[in-house]
Amino acid sequence: MTKHLIHYIETFHKYIINKMKNKIFIIYLIISICHGQELGVGDTIPIDFGLPLCANANNEEMSINDSLFLNIYNGATNESGQHYVIWLNLFTSWCPSCQTEAPVTQGVYNTYQDSGLIIIGMGFDWDDPYSCEGWADNFGLTYPLLDDEGNSDDVGDEEGFNLFADCCIPHNVVINHQMEIVLTVPGFAEEEIYSAIDDALDSCGVLCLPPECSDIPG
Repeated sequence: MTKHLIHYIETFHKYIINKMKNKIFIIYLIISICHGQELGVGDTIPIDFGLPLCANANNEEMSINDSLFLNIYNGATNESGQHYVIWLNLFTSWCPSCQTEAPVTQGVYNTYQDSGLIIIGMGFDWDDPYSCEGWADNFGLTYPLLDDEGNSDDVGDEEGFNLFADCCIPHNVVINHQMEIVLTVPGFAEEEIYSAIDDALDSCGVLCLPPECSDIPG
């Protein structure tokens, strides 16, 4: 009986240790991903923020893997003089809600792109199951997609996610024509997003009307 009891205690001890290791890993994962976002409502987008383009270059001036800087949509500095309202959609390829949201974003883009709205997707955790171009193809997306995978396999190395979000995917950000954040919200809060876009486009007015030709991706 004593040997059996000792064996039982040793087995139970190993079980508890393994459980604790799993919990420690989960806690580490949460701490690594969840953090306070750097930018919030009222903040201005850094002039040097950009990420590699991974799908839908949409013009002759850019190629896949070139860095797309958000400041290109700032009418005060770009060559066309056109201002834009930007909807940033942050997602991962494995996220079911993101997959549901993707074709909806394209529908909004089809409706508002001639009114000065640009949608930019920022994705990471590719190939689970979609690559960047696979994401665009599968959901019929035509707006630019950026690679936010980071330079390593470390959790939390995503530059765009760290700048705009905290610990929830999808995350959506609306930026007005003055490059100021007017909405940042976790999940797919459709009414809030659409309201923020409408208000930002109304505020932009004729500044957001596109010129006859433009080399800006969109």
